[in-house]
Amino acid sequence: MAIPGYLMFGEGVMEEITSNIFLKDGYPKGLSVFIVVCIAIIPLTKVPLNARPIISTIEILLGLDSRALGGSAAMVGMSGLTRGILRITIRILIIALFVVLAIVVPSFDRIMTLMGSICCFSICIVLPLAFHIKLFGKELSRTEYWGNWVVMAISTVLAIISTVFACLPKDLLGA
Repeated sequence: MAIPGYLMFGEGVMEEITSNIFLKDGYPKGLSVFIVVCIAIIPLTKVPLNARPIISTIEILLGLDSRALGGSAAMVGMSGLTRGILRITIRILIIALFVVLAIVVPSFDRIMTLMGSICCFSICIVLPLAFHIKLFGKELSRTEYWGNWVVMAISTVLAIISTVFACLPKDLLGA
């Protein structure tokens, strides 16, 4: 019983690799269904996990979180049930917003490119170097001081270039 490899490897691979699982002969259909179900569960568990920091921030700002109850005059006198309903409503709305954004902006690769170019360069390289210079600038040697500036400048240029390329149409790039 030969298993044709062209469905899982090479030019015969569909855009979504998981679409090929049902087309591959030689594996039990139950196993294929199990694999697809496991793959489908991943986004269902990751979306709430990724939304958690945003939800926590909104709950704290609105005074719904227990850490913010003492300083929130708007929530004083509100029952625990009402607070709980508001928290559940916020969570559902944020997840729904994520789903709407995923439908409206289906180009996930573009979003990841923008996140990498803007956020990662800024948060991981530019800002730490800027803070290092601000906090310890007088204590740094001349080489280290200017080295930080050079790396920060190069990272800023790379962030700008990658942001520009992320915003260009794919057909213009030949992709």
